[in-house]
Amino acid sequence: MGVLVDYFTADSEQSAQLVLSDGPGAANLPYADCKGWLDGLDTLAAELSGRDLSEFGDSEVVADDGESTSVDRAAPETVAALADTDDARLREYAEEELLDEFELARVTALRDLAREAVRLNQGMYRWTCV
Repeated sequence: MGVLVDYFTADSEQSAQLVLSDGPGAANLPYADCKGWLDGLDTLAAELSGRDLSEFGDSEVVADDGESTSVDRAAPETVAALADTDDARLREYAEEELLDEFELARVTALRDLAREAVRLNQGMYRWTCV
C-alpha cells in the first residue's frame, strides 16, 4: 500500500474540500505531484529558509473522510517562506541534500506552486490518500 500526496492551490477551503475523493488533478486545480514524499512542507520551508521549524505555523485539516483521505491547509508562513526561495538557493539545497534531478524538479514545483498561491492570494493545501 502506498501513500499518495499532492500539494495544490485553491481559492477557498470550500474549493479545497472538493478534491477529497479524487485529488486535485481530477478537479483541474494547479498541483504538484508528491506521491510517496512524506516530509512536511513546513520542514522543507525551514530547510530552504534556514529558519527554525518552530517559526512556522501548523497545517490545519479542512477535510477528512475518516478512513484514508484528507486535505490540510498549509500555514501562510510556510507558503510565504517557500515562495521567497530563489533558484540559487534551490540549487544549493539540491547539492547539500544530494537531490537527483527528479527531486529537484519536485522541490522547484512546490516553490512555484507556493509563488502562485501568494500571487493569487490563495491557500496551499495537501491532499493525502493512503
